Amino acid sequence: MRPFRSADRLSIQAIRQKAFRRIFNSFRQLVGDEIFQFQYHDADKKQSEYLDSICAKGADKEVFVLLRGDAVIGFVGISADKARAIGEIDLNAVDPDYQGLGGGRFMYDFASARLKKQGMRLVRVGTGGDPSHLPARKAYEKAGFKVGIPGVTLFKLI
Repeated sequence: MRPFRSADRLSIQAIRQKAFRRIFNSFRQLVGDEIFQFQYHDADKKQSEYLDSICAKGADKEVFVLLRGDAVIGFVGISADKARAIGEIDLNAVDPDYQGLGGGRFMYDFASARLKKQGMRLVRVGTGGDPSHLPARKAYEKAGFKVGIPGVTLFKLI
């Protein structure tokens, strides 16, 4: 793991797009084309812009990249609310070609240790409850995240 460098931008954007493609496709299947077009039609673009924003100089988040040799194969954003001693694992992904090899758990253990060193007492992470998020949920659980609050997002065309 090492801190994000501006030269990593294209690599982590490609990983983000590749990793979240199946999630966005799952959303389309779950909600149907019409609701998907209203709610998620620009999700990839917005997520890309968000990733750029948390990587920007002066952002209130830190981004680290996961390396295999010299190749970037993942990334994780983290933030620390020092007043409340709560850290958060933000947008993150492992290249799907490298998933299942422990990289996610390694990133989450790294993020938790970094946040603990900054004085955080609690680390939270959000993920989806749908089948496409199952690999992420398993990686979070392997890294010690056990307690959660299930949620449901409902839609209605009007």
